[in-house]
Amino acid sequence: MAQSLYIHIPFCDQICSYCDFPKVFSAGQDTDAYLDALLQELAIYNDRFGFKELQTVYIGGGTPSVLTTRQLDRLFNYLHTVIDFSGLTEVSIEANPESLNARNKIACLKKHGVTRVSLGVQTFHERHLRILERSHSAEDARAVIQMLAEHGFEINVDMIYGIPSQTLQDWEADLDTLLALPITHVSAYSLILEEHTKFYIDYMKDQLELVANEVEADMFETVIDKLTAAGFEHYEISNFTRSKRSDHNLTYWKNDHYIGVGLGAHGQAKRWLSDESQRASPTVTAMRVRYENTRSITAYKASLTEGKLPILAQHEVSKDETMEETMFLGLRLLEGIQISNSQQRLYKEKIEKLINFDYVTFDALHQNLRLTRKGLLMANVVFEEFLLT
Repeated sequence: MAQSLYIHIPFCDQICSYCDFPKVFSAGQDTDAYLDALLQELAIYNDRFGFKELQTVYIGGGTPSVLTTRQLDRLFNYLHTVIDFSGLTEVSIEANPESLNARNKIACLKKHGVTRVSLGVQTFHERHLRILERSHSAEDARAVIQMLAEHGFEINVDMIYGIPSQTLQDWEADLDTLLALPITHVSAYSLILEEHTKFYIDYMKDQLELVANEVEADMFETVIDKLTAAGFEHYEISNFTRSKRSDHNLTYWKNDHYIGVGLGAHGQAKRWLSDESQRASPTVTAMRVRYENTRSITAYKASLTEGKLPILAQHEVSKDETMEETMFLGLRLLEGIQISNSQQRLYKEKIEKLINFDYVTFDALHQNLRLTRKGLLMANVVFEEFLLT
């Protein structure tokens, strides 16, 4: 049914200023009850569809590493009963340095077959960590990275640039610190102002000054130049590797099918999922159905207590939507995307315009369309050209 499984753990010990992912404070929450519901949701998917086609598992959040070793054992013990881990190419988990600072928890992940840890570092400047309202110190991050390296994990480090008050020199220093560590992968994202975050509220009150667009562009070019000079492959707009690409994220960028479970999780399946849809038309099929789970933890647990999937909404993805998304998701990859003759005809004028702006190149022999260096800086403008509606 799907080649990738995403599992959402929403708990956080502290809510960061910029984060808009589905999340709840750990304090006062019955995390075991959430795990009860999560395992029930996984059991429903296993009973209805099975996980035989899976190639990747990704546990994200929130902060999955806030789970205790006992809770991680419970989650992975169940996963091993329904998934053949020997057939997976990648098992990833997100973590924060302050909650992955115990060797027994790291050993637990290794024991259960986790191959890749994505560590939320964001910056090595203490002042910027405080601005982001992160709970760890730069030294915490360095120590955990060293422990992960000793256990042989693929180590991705999430970094943010364009933090309020951050200078280009600050960002260069962050990258120099990063490159001195035994990491294998970097995800470097510009700060995005999301609604319903503290940063957004402060900005709307004129209490937050953002980094100038020109400086942010310089920061993006700096990370490209520094990491590629250090031997990293720049394979996706925001992602760099010196070993292997993220197989799980490639599922998204190639617009393939994936199952999402947990609070607020999204998925893209080959058929309708909710009980209501099946009762209304049990024979209905769809090429591609996108769904999202409720973001209410109370509603999430209540649905699964009744044996129902906690789906808030789902819709059949149209052919036009599929084409649009395949184009702009594929163009995020530096290798570009192969386009059919019909796509060439459909987008002919737009592609010619983008070539004239030096935003894309098109290799007619291999039917390959990809962003140029200039196009990387203007990626959102390029993507808008491929919207059909």
